[in-house]
Amino acid sequence: MLNKVFKDLGFVPALVVVIVLAMALQLSGVWATMLVAGAFGGFFTRRYLRAFLAGFLGVGITWSILFTYLVVTTPAIEIASFFIGLLGMSKDFGIAVIVIAIVLGGLLGGFGGVLGRAVVELVEPLGEKMTHTGENVDARPENSPNSDNE
Repeated sequence: MLNKVFKDLGFVPALVVVIVLAMALQLSGVWATMLVAGAFGGFFTRRYLRAFLAGFLGVGITWSILFTYLVVTTPAIEIASFFIGLLGMSKDFGIAVIVIAIVLGGLLGGFGGVLGRAVVELVEPLGEKMTHTGENVDARPENSPNSDNE
């Protein structure tokens, strides 16, 4: 059912879908929407590893682009250095805050990809059972080993 709606595009097109969707959803300002962007990576791939990688790399690339823009146009490194200084670390590690944020965003997208793939695999068998015309999903043949006729 969902496999018919979301065709297997392959890894690179799924990655592009995640990047574009993550860019659009990041404009909302809600970081948790990266889970949804990653889920689309899982919808358009057929393997869990590819789903994770499409989500992880897609959101990671998107956040790298956004942080690069912020570093160029704002004092983002100084702000990151301030926060790392609050943790008691050297202010020279300000870039570490940005790297950690990108990795966490990537993990959010990656786990969203796995979630999307799992939803497809969960819903697919249910859709197949419901499409059988005239059959009851729970009906068992009369002479099955698990029937109550014995």
